[in-house]
Amino acid sequence: MAVPKAKFQSSAVIEAWKYICHLRVQLQKNKASLVLGAGISWDLRLPLWGALIEKIKSAMEPHAPEAKLVNDAPGKAALILFEIFYRYKKSEIEASETYNNNNLIERKILSDWREIIHEALYSETKEDERRDTIDKHPYFKEMLSFIKNSELTVNYNFDDYIEFGLSCQDLNPTRHERPYQTVWSHHAQFTKDRCVIYHPNGFLPFDKKKFQSENLIFSDGAFADQLLDGIGGGLSTLLHVLTKKTSILLGHSLTDSTLLHLLRKASTISPGNYNYFIRYMRDDETLDAHSRNAIFEANFNNYNLITLFFKNSDIREFLSAITIPEDDFIQASDILGIPTKYCYYMVGSIGIGKSTVLSQFGNLITLDEWFDERPPEMANSPENISTTKIITIDTWTNEQFGKKNNYLAGKSVGLFIIDRSPMDPLTFVVDVSEKERARSMLCEGIRPGKSAKTVERGEIIHLFGEPTEIWSRLITKRKETSWPPEKINELQEKSINLYRPLTPKMINSTGRKEVDVIRDVAKIIFSQAYMPADLDAELRKIANV
Repeated sequence: MAVPKAKFQSSAVIEAWKYICHLRVQLQKNKASLVLGAGISWDLRLPLWGALIEKIKSAMEPHAPEAKLVNDAPGKAALILFEIFYRYKKSEIEASETYNNNNLIERKILSDWREIIHEALYSETKEDERRDTIDKHPYFKEMLSFIKNSELTVNYNFDDYIEFGLSCQDLNPTRHERPYQTVWSHHAQFTKDRCVIYHPNGFLPFDKKKFQSENLIFSDGAFADQLLDGIGGGLSTLLHVLTKKTSILLGHSLTDSTLLHLLRKASTISPGNYNYFIRYMRDDETLDAHSRNAIFEANFNNYNLITLFFKNSDIREFLSAITIPEDDFIQASDILGIPTKYCYYMVGSIGIGKSTVLSQFGNLITLDEWFDERPPEMANSPENISTTKIITIDTWTNEQFGKKNNYLAGKSVGLFIIDRSPMDPLTFVVDVSEKERARSMLCEGIRPGKSAKTVERGEIIHLFGEPTEIWSRLITKRKETSWPPEKINELQEKSINLYRPLTPKMINSTGRKEVDVIRDVAKIIFSQAYMPADLDAELRKIANV
C-alpha cells in the first residue's frame, strides 16, 4: 500500500510548524497581519529602491545632465534628485505662465515629481501582462489568501499589485462591492472588517486616474519626518499592528530606521507580543548555524522578532500551511507526525508572578488560574482554614482543573499557556496525603464517573524566587499575614520537589526586571523544541492507581 505523500516538503517549514499553528489561530481570530516590504516587488517586475533611483536619473538627464552624477545611497540620492528636479521644473512652469501663484507652482512640481516616480516604478509593467506577472510570482497567490482573511495588511510599497490581485474574481470571489479598502493616512477610519491595505509610505496605483496619496515617503528627509511624526503619534496604526496583532514581516531587510524604531518601541510596550520576520534566503545562499543563531538572538532580544530563514519555495509553503482549511492542515500534520497543540503550564508558589507573566502573552491562548470566581477563603494559607472548608475548596478546585483540561482537550491547534497545572493542589495539602489528593484530582476533576480523559500533556515552566521578595509582593495584595516568608519557602520547595520528575524549565522571577522574566518565558515557548511532560502518568504514580 502506497504511503501518502506529505503536502509539505520544506524542512525549514516543517521546523517552523509550531509557529504555523500559532499564526493559524491568530488569523482565525482576526489578529494576524502581513507587513510587506520591497522584497516582494522583485518578482512583480518592479524596480527595487536602487534601480528606481537609476530610472529616475535617466528620466531627468535630458533636462539636468548632472542627475547622472548623483551616486549617493538611495535615500540621500532621492533628496538630491528632488532638489535638482525642483530647480529645473520650477523654471519651466514659471516660463509657461499657466500657473500664476506659488501655491499652484508647488503643487504642479509635486505632481510632476509623482509622475516621474510613477513612470519609473511601472516602466516594465503592461496592463495586459499584470495577471500573468502575479501568476508567475513564487508566493503571491498564497500571500493573497492570507491577506483576504486578515483585517489589515501593511504595505510599505507604493504599487497597487495587492489591490489588483484582490480584484481578480477567481482569486478573491466577492459580490457587488470593492473587496478591499486602501488607506495611507493613520487618520483614516477603516470601513471594512477585512482587507484593509495600509500604505504608510504613500500609494501610487498603476491607473493614474485612480485615487492616490498626495505625498510619498521616498527620501531620507521624508523618512526622518515620518519618524519625528511618529513621536507625536503619527505611527499609531503601525504601532497597533506590532503590539496588538501577530505580524509577519515579509520582504524587509531590517535596515529601515523608522521600522526598527517601531519594533523597538513595540517590544517595550508589549514585551510578551512576538512577531515573525522572514529573512529571505537566495537559492544559492547558505548560512552556518552560528550565524543563524546570532541573527535569531539579536532580532529576538532587541525587536521581539522570531526569525525564519526562508527561500521563495519555503515562503510559499509557509503561507499555504497557515491558510489551508483546518481538516487539510490536521491531516497534513498527521502525515508529517507533527503535533498541532502546544501546552505550557506556568507553575510556582503564590505571589511568584505567574498571572503577571501570563497577562503579557495575549498573542497566545491563555487560560487563567480559575474559570469561575474563586472562594474568598482560598486567599488564606491552608493551615488557617477549617477541615470542612478545605473539603469544599478541594471539590471546587477539582472541578476547575477539570474544566480547564476539558477545554484543552477540545482544542486541536494552537499555543496554550496555562496558569497552574492539576498537580499544583498537591503542594497545598494539609489534612490528607499527596496520594489521596492526587486520587481526588484524577477521579473527581479530570475523569469523573466513567470518563477516560487524561491530563493534557505540556511543558512545565516553573517560576521560583527569593521568599522575602515574594512576601513583599503579597503585602500590596494584603496577603502577607497568611503567607509569611517561611511558609512561602516551604510551599516553593514542595512545588520544586513535586515537579522535579517532569524536568521543568526553571526561571528565576525575583531580583530581575519583569521584561527579562517575560523574555525567558518567551524563549521557551517560541523555541522550535517541544518536549511535553506526561502529567497524567505522574499524577497516577503519586495516586498509586
